[in-house]
Amino acid sequence: MRPTRLLLIRHGKTEGTPGVLYSQQDVPLSEEGWRQTETLIEGLKTVPLQAVYTSDLSRARLAAERLAELTRAPLHVTKKLREIDFGAWSGKHFRELLELPEFKERLKDPERIAPPGGESLRDLARRAGEVIEEIRQRYPGGLVAVFTHGGLLRVVIAEALGAGLKNFFRLQQDYAAVNLIDFFPEGPVVGLVNGPFDLNFRTLLERESLV
Repeated sequence: MRPTRLLLIRHGKTEGTPGVLYSQQDVPLSEEGWRQTETLIEGLKTVPLQAVYTSDLSRARLAAERLAELTRAPLHVTKKLREIDFGAWSGKHFRELLELPEFKERLKDPERIAPPGGESLRDLARRAGEVIEEIRQRYPGGLVAVFTHGGLLRVVIAEALGAGLKNFFRLQQDYAAVNLIDFFPEGPVVGLVNGPFDLNFRTLLERESLV
């Protein structure tokens, strides 16, 4: 049986201060982020997508809207694809948070411990899984692009690899990174992790004889 194939894409580079946990704040793309996005869309616009899914935050959504327009693929916008909710810690710098005992405790067990008013990794994995299941039901055997955020992507990849959420921080996700996962009835197969935004998508997919 043909798998449901997901191209899972992190948004491009954003404006703002490195080290700040912007979480679900709607931070715009930087000029470099837009250049990354334009290159990414140029490579994807001839790929036969069945659908495009995206976070509702503009740093992911604007790219998804443009790609859906060019490919005429249905666009699905959902809050379930947002970055992890850091609650009261959103907008704070990592250095500042390291002064908090409760933040240090969370670093020991992010799978179960949530920030005040925020989400644990288990919470994040739950809502990400709901979207993946929706895609598999709506587009079985199809190719779907998903524009989202680094934290959510790490959770999805860790789960697909069976690596456990405790290994979340071991997965690199660069800005505009591309990941490829095939979802078979028997389980997922990870084909690409943290691929560059300027890769040749048709060559990648033709190699697997699915285009």
